[in-house]
Amino acid sequence: MLTVELYAIISSEKTVLEFLQKNKLLPQNNETNLCHKCHGETKMYMRKKRLATGEIREISTIRCITKGCQTYKSIRSTNGFFTYTDLNARCNSNLSLGQILELINYWSQDLPIKTVSDLTGRSNATIVDWFNLCRDVCCLLFEKREKMGGQNIVVQIDESLLRGRRKYNRGRLLLGDLRHEQVQDNSADFHSDSDQENQINLANSPTSNRNYGRRLEEPWIFGLCSKIGDNLERRFFVVEKRDRETLIPIIKKEILPGSIIMSDEWRAYSCYKNIGYDHRTVNHSKNFVDPTTGAHTQAIECSWGVLKTKILRKMHGTSAEMLPRHLIEAWYRSINRQDTIFFKFLSDVQKVYCQT
Repeated sequence: MLTVELYAIISSEKTVLEFLQKNKLLPQNNETNLCHKCHGETKMYMRKKRLATGEIREISTIRCITKGCQTYKSIRSTNGFFTYTDLNARCNSNLSLGQILELINYWSQDLPIKTVSDLTGRSNATIVDWFNLCRDVCCLLFEKREKMGGQNIVVQIDESLLRGRRKYNRGRLLLGDLRHEQVQDNSADFHSDSDQENQINLANSPTSNRNYGRRLEEPWIFGLCSKIGDNLERRFFVVEKRDRETLIPIIKKEILPGSIIMSDEWRAYSCYKNIGYDHRTVNHSKNFVDPTTGAHTQAIECSWGVLKTKILRKMHGTSAEMLPRHLIEAWYRSINRQDTIFFKFLSDVQKVYCQT
């Protein structure tokens, strides 16, 4: 959605309500909603509410018309996504429906949190909370995913270590596990006439800070990708090991039997022909594309660059608890086009959260 179109929608509470009702995210004005207390008939209307900041805002409410009850509730309570509850399980969102739509639009554009904060004036904590709620939708849809592949359909697989790089040879080496006191004194070996040998000895010097510190181990990510129409569906999974016992259950769960699996010649992949798959390999030490079978892994190799650019460079990493959720978000973005993901996400919110 264009930004101009978005701000035309969220310019008033009435236009936002009409937009959400049109997309079936909120009930229509003529729909019958029974009172949650007396089960009587209700009516929808707009009322004014004063916020803690002193701002007066118009909000849409559903009110019971039964005499003696007249209980009202927020119209957003009919959709669990817009019902932001606090620690006391009360609907306590200080954002209007228009402001929530604005954050959803920026999430669909995959903008950084700092940029969204500058554009909207919202705090980083608020933006992070609503971006996490958007990922909740992705996670719920991911649980209902279907298997990839099929007869004569290619699925490429690969694994990669999700880690950064040392810049200008500065900083600790990854997997460095030696400290000063553990390095033996090799000062007797420093007397050499060769500049190259002196540089090597300097790297092993007990006073060098180039390779010491706690052991740093980044997670292995196992990836699969397959072409679906104009989109390349990508799925990523965090694995502790990349051995046969770890990868085979993922393959059986995610890929249909009879599919064409393309991979490199990693030993853990060697048994896939025995479990019902057409397995084709490429030897990367010789060719990027196998000259006989045409097997390659260029699509999944390109996917690693996209994933690492976002998580390692743009986000500067993430926690181990949040990493699987970001991988699922990457899957959701891979199956939706960038120009239609906003409306597709609203449609998915309607499927997941709206009461039936």
